[in-house]
Amino acid sequence: MATMVRLRPRAAVLALALVATAGGVVFAATAAIDGAATVGRPAERLVEPVGDLAVAFDVGALDRFTHEATVAAALRAGAVAAPSRSLSLGLRRLARNGATVHAPPAGYLIPMAVISMPREAVGGVLGSDVSAILGPSSVVMNEMTAGLMGAAVGDVVELRTAAGGTLGLTVAGIRPYSQLGWAELAFTTDVANRLGMHEDTRVVIWDIDDREALDRELAAGGVLGRADTKVVRSWDPVDPDDTISTARTKVALGEPWYRIESDGSLTMHPDWIASNLTAGRVLLDPTIRIRAQCHVRIVSDLSAALAEVAASGLAWAIDVGNANTYGGCYAPRYSRTSGFLSRHTYGMALDTNTSSNCLGCTPRMDCRVVRIFRKHGFAWGGNFRQPDGMHFEWVGEPLHQIQFPSRYCPNLPGGAIQSIATTSVGMDVLTAGPDEIEHDHPHDP
Repeated sequence: MATMVRLRPRAAVLALALVATAGGVVFAATAAIDGAATVGRPAERLVEPVGDLAVAFDVGALDRFTHEATVAAALRAGAVAAPSRSLSLGLRRLARNGATVHAPPAGYLIPMAVISMPREAVGGVLGSDVSAILGPSSVVMNEMTAGLMGAAVGDVVELRTAAGGTLGLTVAGIRPYSQLGWAELAFTTDVANRLGMHEDTRVVIWDIDDREALDRELAAGGVLGRADTKVVRSWDPVDPDDTISTARTKVALGEPWYRIESDGSLTMHPDWIASNLTAGRVLLDPTIRIRAQCHVRIVSDLSAALAEVAASGLAWAIDVGNANTYGGCYAPRYSRTSGFLSRHTYGMALDTNTSSNCLGCTPRMDCRVVRIFRKHGFAWGGNFRQPDGMHFEWVGEPLHQIQFPSRYCPNLPGGAIQSIATTSVGMDVLTAGPDEIEHDHPHDP
């Protein structure tokens, strides 16, 4: 199994990773990327390190209450807050002096995770070195993404607008993953408006001097505890069900090429399918006979998870017929709760037991199965901001050792799959078995 380093937070949770604050030193090599310095030794600190951050968001669009209540709570706590926007946009090409440097096949797009915020918020959230170079027609690019595409400062990224047109933006700077996080491209709200990104998706809070005071004010203002609202903080512990960013997914699984059809559906390029997916549905395990078309890089981990489920006597907990009819891996589409490509578009997630784990419902997946899948490198959707108990998403590293107070199926000490304190299933499973589940309408991935 490949080992990958992941940073918080989850893709389904945030498009913008909360900026890492460790160290906070900007070296001359970073400045040289922007043409501001060329020396090879560490420079003195160029910008103040970004401090604690928090983000509030809703399932779907950001509602007015969450926006206003979060801003008010931040002010009462002595912090600052502003709305931001994030989603996935399609890249048509990366150009340098008019020549193509990187592009998908003609008529197709490359997904890019983007973040925008008011200019006055950029410095506090992403750093003063970023705010100093962002303009009305420019972007800052994540160093990881720049490396994948061979991008350099001065190149032009041509993005598909919401109306289907093209907007070219100049790469004003390239910044480390630790500074931009999940955002592959960062720009101001003015640029977002030109791209047709008109809806705020979250509220970012910075200049936080007192973490406890902020939480108290968010609770007093009614933000904490709302059913469809979540607050994520840069100091939160790592969650075993965090997923990986678009940039890290591209590094691990390759860059997808998609096309938006006239009816809004998505189609993947046939060459991408041939290179990255199994040849149709393949048998994943001889005992738990799920057949699915998945990304070739995850098949061995997925088969290993199913094999351990079977060896543990838990084959009954996987509804094979349901998985083969309504579940599976590959299904090109947008996520139902965000503007990002679903991870099923990459073929990197498996849905099973869909009728008993409807989206947004209390998950009814055996916790031992959940922990086995985490052991083999899969995050579970049961603890997503909108519970998705049918969903197991590949992240490429074991997750069963991470201690986190998950709402459903928390990991056990020592990475155990089942508590040794009891020989019965007891509270370690959320439902006794597939025959005792009250079925909802099937979910079509």
